[in-house]
Amino acid sequence: MIRSLNTAARAMQMEQTRIDALANNLANASASGFRQVITRLAEPANGTQAAPVRDAAAAIGARETGGGGTGTGGTGGTGGTPTGGRTGAGPTGIARWTPATRADLSHALDARPGPIQQSGRDTDVAVMGRGFFEVTTPEGPRYTRNGSFILDAEKRLTTPDGLPVAGDGGEIRIDGGDFTIAADGTVNVAGQNVGRIKLVDFADPSKLEHMGDALLKAPADLAPQPLSATDTIMAQGHVEGSNVNAIDTLVAMIEAQRAFEIQSKVLQTENDLLSKSVNNLPRTSA
Repeated sequence: MIRSLNTAARAMQMEQTRIDALANNLANASASGFRQVITRLAEPANGTQAAPVRDAAAAIGARETGGGGTGTGGTGGTGGTPTGGRTGAGPTGIARWTPATRADLSHALDARPGPIQQSGRDTDVAVMGRGFFEVTTPEGPRYTRNGSFILDAEKRLTTPDGLPVAGDGGEIRIDGGDFTIAADGTVNVAGQNVGRIKLVDFADPSKLEHMGDALLKAPADLAPQPLSATDTIMAQGHVEGSNVNAIDTLVAMIEAQRAFEIQSKVLQTENDLLSKSVNNLPRTSA
């Protein structure tokens, strides 16, 4: 009975983690370049296959079974549709496990692209395909799909927070009259090439970590790989929206909340039974 209490409590913790992730996604549904985060069942430490669990992929209308799936190009996985552990349509019930194979939830970036919208601003750039912009910060390079840029007082191409956008040869400076940004990211001012906006990609974008303001951090074991001019297309005067589907995410939050309430009732019932057992069972004297 004590084990059942622990199981219900752990299930409530997992559902709360899922709710928090979905709430964060929903709050950023209108943020340019935002990449939603999904929760998934981590592989048990002893390598035993964990029982299926409903995960936050419900926010994008998909179902997965638990496992160590990683995303590579689409929101599955911090990127894309998970490629490991997917077995098609999966159960949508609450997680079940035993202490020997207890699983934990992990977070993964969903790297699927968001909708491209025309902004009409010359400094805005949208990536059509793979890749992330590299941004220089005091803590080191960060990465983003939010191409809503501005020119600062020094005529550098920066984020709205003043972080310089990296070019292949350093910072991009646009000091002059009209300028254009070609499909390969080359910036031309008055017909003269002043640099090319740097794009990088990762072997597993799902491992990227949110740092706020649509900025992403790469873990130490994930190195950025520069993309050549022929690997992707940039669209000047456009921005990419969030890849969060607000309706699906809201539905997933309701499902997670109901699952949390069910486990809460299970916990209360088990507690009542335990209390009755302690108070009502016959006592034997020594």
